[in-house]
Amino acid sequence: MSYIAHLKIVLIGDGGVGKTSIAHRYLRKGFNYEYKQTIGVDVYSKRSIINIKNYKINISWVIWDLAGQPKFREVRKEFYRGAKGAILVFDISRRETFDNILHWANEFLHNSGRYPVVLVGNKVDLRDKVSDPVSPEEGEKLARTLSKIFSIKVPYIESSALLRINIDTIFDEIGMLILRKAFERRER
Repeated sequence: MSYIAHLKIVLIGDGGVGKTSIAHRYLRKGFNYEYKQTIGVDVYSKRSIINIKNYKINISWVIWDLAGQPKFREVRKEFYRGAKGAILVFDISRRETFDNILHWANEFLHNSGRYPVVLVGNKVDLRDKVSDPVSPEEGEKLARTLSKIFSIKVPYIESSALLRINIDTIFDEIGMLILRKAFERRER
């Protein structure tokens, strides 16, 4: 059987963590080496296919890349409406972006509800180039904490938009989590 699912997700996290680069890599738009701040929100769409429980699901993604700077906090509230999942992104080479993830998780919960999330430690290509990178173990520990907050398993994925490491995995994971949750509700 084949189904079509329309999924709105949000990419959230501090400015400069690579949210736009992750979206562009997933959309096969290449990599831009110059940082360009997202103003408010950028919205992208893509179609993909996920197989789950013997069903072929055609996904029509609507990906909202939200600006991470504090000055956009008030306008972001409206952008969460209708989101069925979130990709929480931090930069493993900038510990303060990791420390701010709980703020982002709470903002998502407050504005969207208890929907699936994936935690992403981006820029793993920089791990050997900084003095105090966030370790994989720290990322896993935070994912366990988020799992308790969201009452659903939150996977931790390390990525590099620059080297195109685990980009598709991020979207496959969030898609599977959203669809599983929808199937569970449907089977009740």
